[in-house]
Amino acid sequence: MKKGRLLMVLAAMAMGFTALTGCGNQEDEAHTITLWTTFNDQYQAIIEKAIRSMKEKYPEYTIKNVKQNGSYDDLKSMVIKGVSGGDYPDLVVAYPDSVADFITTGKALNIQSYMEDKEIGWTAEDLDDVPAGYIQEGQNYVVPGTYSLPICKSTEAMYYNRDVLINLNLSSIDDEINNGQPLTDSYLQNLTWDELFDHLCPAIMAYNDTLPEASKILKPAADYKDTWALVGYDSDDNLFITLAEQFGLGYTSINQQTGAGSIDFVEKENGAFKGVSEEYLNLMKKFTTAYQKKYFTTKGVVGKNVNYVSTTGGMLFSIGSTGGVKYQFSETNKFDVGVAPIPQVSTTSRKMISQGPSIAFMKRGSSKDVQESRAKGAWLFYKEWTSQAINIEWAMNTGYAPIRKSVAESAAFLKYSNVEEKDPKTLDILTARNARYVAQNIDNLFSSPVFNGSSKARQAVSGVFADIFKNSKTLDVESAAFKTVVERYFKQAFDAAI
Repeated sequence: MKKGRLLMVLAAMAMGFTALTGCGNQEDEAHTITLWTTFNDQYQAIIEKAIRSMKEKYPEYTIKNVKQNGSYDDLKSMVIKGVSGGDYPDLVVAYPDSVADFITTGKALNIQSYMEDKEIGWTAEDLDDVPAGYIQEGQNYVVPGTYSLPICKSTEAMYYNRDVLINLNLSSIDDEINNGQPLTDSYLQNLTWDELFDHLCPAIMAYNDTLPEASKILKPAADYKDTWALVGYDSDDNLFITLAEQFGLGYTSINQQTGAGSIDFVEKENGAFKGVSEEYLNLMKKFTTAYQKKYFTTKGVVGKNVNYVSTTGGMLFSIGSTGGVKYQFSETNKFDVGVAPIPQVSTTSRKMISQGPSIAFMKRGSSKDVQESRAKGAWLFYKEWTSQAINIEWAMNTGYAPIRKSVAESAAFLKYSNVEEKDPKTLDILTARNARYVAQNIDNLFSSPVFNGSSKARQAVSGVFADIFKNSKTLDVESAAFKTVVERYFKQAFDAAI
C-alpha cells in the first residue's frame, strides 16, 4: 500500500474511533442524572431505594446521588457558582427563594411538559393525589411554568402542655371559654387570635394568680423571666407573613404584566415609603398589647428558640415547625405535648404557611437531544421518589409531610400516626400526633410569590415584631409615639427589602 493511501486509511480509522467514542460519551451524558442534597444517612437510605427502583424500570438511566456538605444556602451557592463552569446538578434540594435565583441564571428547567406528558406524566389521579398548594408553590415564580416540586414539606403547629391545660376549668373566671366547660383538645385546636388574647390568656393568668406559689402552673425559669410569655412563636418572619395572609394584608406580589416582584407591606408613593396602613397598625396594636401583657412573645425577643422555654415548663404554648417536632419534647422534663393548628382569624378558613425545601430542576446537556433526555430522566426519578411506595417510607422516617394524600390515608401511615398505640409523655406519641396533624392540614397551606429579591423581603420583615415589641414595652398602643415606632420599623424593613 502506498504511503499516502495508508495515511488516509489510518486517518479514517481514527475518525471512526473518535466518532464512536464521542457517541458513547454523549450516550453517557444523556442518561446520567445527578442529584445534590445535604440529607443525612437515614434520608439517603430511602433515596437509594428510589434509585434502585428507578433502575429496574428505566435501566438506561444512572442516578448519581451526591451528598454535599453544608446548609441549603451553601447548596444554592454551589449551584450558582457551578453554572458558569457546567458543574451543577440536574436535581437539587432548594427553597423557593433559591429556585428564583436559579431562574435568573437561565439554567432552571421548566418541568411542566414532562408532568403533562401522556406517557410518562402524572395522571389525573396523580394530580388529584398531590395537594394543589404543593404544585402551585413550584409555579409561584416570575416566569410561567413549573420549576420545583415538593419533597420535604412541613408547616407550623402550636404545641401545648396537656398536663396543665386539659381539664383545666376556667369557668369561674370566664364562663365563655369552651362554653363554660373545662379545657379540651378540641377547644385548643380551634383557637382564633381573638379567643386566645381576649379570653384564654387573661383567664389563665388570673387563675395562676389565685394559686399558692408552690402550685402555680406558670413557672418560667429565672433566665426567661424578662422574655417569658404564655405563647411563644419560633419564626418571626413566618409570623409576619402568616398574619399578612390570615388578615388579608399585603406582603409581596408579582405584577402579572411585567413579571416584576412587588413589596406590599407598606403604603407607597412613587415607589417610596409613604406610611403604614390602618389595618397593619391595628394588627401591631393587637400583638403588642398581647406582648405587654405577657400573653405572647417571639424568638426575636427571647433570643433563642421558644421551645427551650416551653420544654422547661415555663411556657404553655410553643409555635414551631412540624419538621422540628422532636425539639418540643424534653426527656429531662417529660410532659404530655398536644398538637394544634396555629391560631387563626377564622377557623373555617385556615391559613398555615408551607415550609421546607423542594426539588428544583436544572437544564443540563451539550445538545438539545441530551437536554431533553436528561430532563426526562430527572422527571422520571422525581416521579419514582414521590411514588406512594417510596413516599410512605419518606414520610414515616423523616418527619416531613406526605407528598400524596393517599400516603396520608394508607394503612401504614395511619398505624404510624395512631396515638392509641403510643405511651403517654413520650416523643413517640408526640410524633404520631404531629404526623396526623400535618396530614390533616395539607389543604390549608399557602405560599408566597417568589422572585429575585423575595428572600430580602423575608429577611427584612423578620425583625419587625421583635423590634416593635422591645421598643414599646411601656407605650400606649393608641399613642402617636407607638405609631411612630411602628412606622420606623416598617420603613426600615421596606428599605431593606427593595
